[in-house]
Amino acid sequence: MQLKLEKKLQPSKIMLFATPILAVLLTMVLGAIIFSLLGYDGLGAVREIFLTPILNSLKWQDLAVKAAPLIIIGIGLSIGFRANVWNIGAEGQYIVGGLAATGVALLTHEMSGWWLLPLMAIAGMAGGMAWVFIPALLRTKLKVSEILTTLMLTYVAVQLLNFLIFGPWKSPTSYGQPQTVLFNDFQILPYIIKGTIVQAGAPIAVLIALIAWVLMSKSVFGFQVKTVGSAPNAARYGGFSENKTIWITLLIGGSLAGLAGMLEVAGPFNRMVPQFPTGYGFTAIIVAFLGRLHPIGVLVAGIVLAITFVGGEVAQTTIGLPNAAVGLFQAMMLFLLLAGDVLVRYNIKRVRRAS
Repeated sequence: MQLKLEKKLQPSKIMLFATPILAVLLTMVLGAIIFSLLGYDGLGAVREIFLTPILNSLKWQDLAVKAAPLIIIGIGLSIGFRANVWNIGAEGQYIVGGLAATGVALLTHEMSGWWLLPLMAIAGMAGGMAWVFIPALLRTKLKVSEILTTLMLTYVAVQLLNFLIFGPWKSPTSYGQPQTVLFNDFQILPYIIKGTIVQAGAPIAVLIALIAWVLMSKSVFGFQVKTVGSAPNAARYGGFSENKTIWITLLIGGSLAGLAGMLEVAGPFNRMVPQFPTGYGFTAIIVAFLGRLHPIGVLVAGIVLAITFVGGEVAQTTIGLPNAAVGLFQAMMLFLLLAGDVLVRYNIKRVRRAS
């Protein structure tokens, strides 16, 4: 006997929206069991990771800081994923965007003016787009998978960062520490709420989600992306170019990842450091799928994943949970979500082998 997946003609809409919620709940249950078997307080781990950041109002500002880059990158990835364009290397585009913004900050360090932050933002977006240019070219001209090229370029971006931080960009006043000089006051994002750590990146993330929602639901471009992704033959008959869609979606994803890098380096970091690669680009893949590739869903999913980041930091302090626990919870969440999608969209049939 063999098992065969047969696509359903009409998957349940209720289950399509319920699957992400079920994936989160199952992650909590399985996480509690796994960490209990490993000798940790499993229930305590779930409580600290998933509930404490919500129930403790002092952690809400941390959620806003963590969620902003996840939402921005996740929005860019979700647009590409809808067109079956699989940009897996947003982490590299995030890093290069941060480096490009840092380069502008260092060149204008002795200057002042409101125009510095917009210039850094443009540089960050341009850096992210430049880093995705090669994968887009290889995909459209030679049919090389963008999954491999975007992912491999991430490691090149890390090496580029290390070269600059340990070399020409290293601050002479950092007592030997590999980091750039602190940005000046005009190169740092303003705080939107006094007395908190919430900077302008949070409202920018919400604004981008709303713009993407209008773009994808109300414009010809949104229809083009969905058609190319779901029915490429119909897209060609309708006059939509697959290669053009690949270029546009990859450049959007790269630019938003680069913008997220700029907002991080000009926000929480205030300088470039070796610890800048935080894994946001990889986690944003989970955010995109958990949000059902819908801009508003990505907004909510970004907050959910931010909860795991903040809760993971709490759990390390309170119950001694290892840092890798957060990655385990996030990976489990993605696996359960994808597994649930298979069950919702396909029927499992038994097929007899031919004798």
